Amino acid sequence: MSGAPGDQRKDANSFWQTHRNVIVLMIAQACYLACSMTVVTYAGLAGQALAVDKALSTLPVSLTILATALSTGPMSILMQRTSRRFGFRVGAVSGLAGAMIAAYSVYSGNFLALCLGTAAFGPFQASAQYFRFAAAESVHPSKAPRAISLVLIGGLLGALITPSLTRMFNEAFLPVNMMGVFIFTGVMAAIVLIPTALLRPLDKPLETEEKTSGEGTGRPLKVICRDPAFIVAVLNGALGYAMMSFVMTATPLAMKVCGLLDQSLDVIQGHVIAMFLPSLFSGALIQRFGVLPVLLAGHAFFAIAFITALSGVEIAQFSISLVALGIGWNLCFVGGTTLLTRVHTDAEKGRVQGLNEFLVFGTTAVASLSAGVILDQFGWRIVNQSAFVMLTIAAGVTIMWGILARQKAAAS
Repeated sequence: MSGAPGDQRKDANSFWQTHRNVIVLMIAQACYLACSMTVVTYAGLAGQALAVDKALSTLPVSLTILATALSTGPMSILMQRTSRRFGFRVGAVSGLAGAMIAAYSVYSGNFLALCLGTAAFGPFQASAQYFRFAAAESVHPSKAPRAISLVLIGGLLGALITPSLTRMFNEAFLPVNMMGVFIFTGVMAAIVLIPTALLRPLDKPLETEEKTSGEGTGRPLKVICRDPAFIVAVLNGALGYAMMSFVMTATPLAMKVCGLLDQSLDVIQGHVIAMFLPSLFSGALIQRFGVLPVLLAGHAFFAIAFITALSGVEIAQFSISLVALGIGWNLCFVGGTTLLTRVHTDAEKGRVQGLNEFLVFGTTAVASLSAGVILDQFGWRIVNQSAFVMLTIAAGVTIMWGILARQKAAAS
């Protein structure tokens, strides 16, 4: 019996060494999601309070997404030439700086400074998108879907702690409303530096990899882009994120028009929980049933979200719609990410992942900016009808790919 405690310590140490990267990336994801949820919820409201032209209310949110899109490629190459850990640190520092600028903008009533601060948040958001890829690279390829989904579970923790902490920080800095929520964002961005410092090195610099790998620099990007699997992976990631951002960005503003602003944070919290709670089983579903059924299930939940939103503007419709929206996003995002990891080699991952993230967030930036304009000019119903168009494209291409893949498998 005397050896039992030693055996337990040995088992605990073995578990930590085996799962170390997934654990620390879950923590980093929780902090990042707390930042992202706060910016999405409050940047549009701060923009509406500070902007002279109310049609530009969602511009701060759109600038965050646009800056993310522009940063994804350089961030991916930076990580491949240095390390994942270095890239994550650079992103966290940028997020901290952006949060402090945004807090100052609310204090000074400066809309331009708010736009600058939310844009500076972009590189942080770009770096955080590679948490899931880092997790996939930490395990055997067969376990990649599970690792990806486990990291996303960190977002569930972030969703649970964010509403109470943002309220606490906001109250601490009153009477300057919303200044405290951006300071909270800065604190969370700074905390990301701690778990990323514990990340076990995953990769070697690009030059070393090219010399030691038989793959060299891999296939030309234009060849990879013609791969149907790449197209489906990117399309589901891009349009899935765009549909989610399109409706979620407009929701707090629509709820304000309906006199439900006080309940908007709770609705957003439910949405974010729904975004990440399915990660408990989405990776396992992919391993059991494959990528295609999971992507199609995601499309079904998107359809439920838009149909519910079109049925009315009571708190129940907003809540149910955003929960379904979150589930649809998770299934499409985890499925698309898993499919993307099967498309590229190690030598190709920097360019392929960078291009994927650029397309995802470039599309999302357009959707986010359009949401404010469409809501202001045409109303909540047209926002959801427009999202249905994106869903039709994503579902149509995915179904076509599934049919062709099945025919090809049968012929071979």
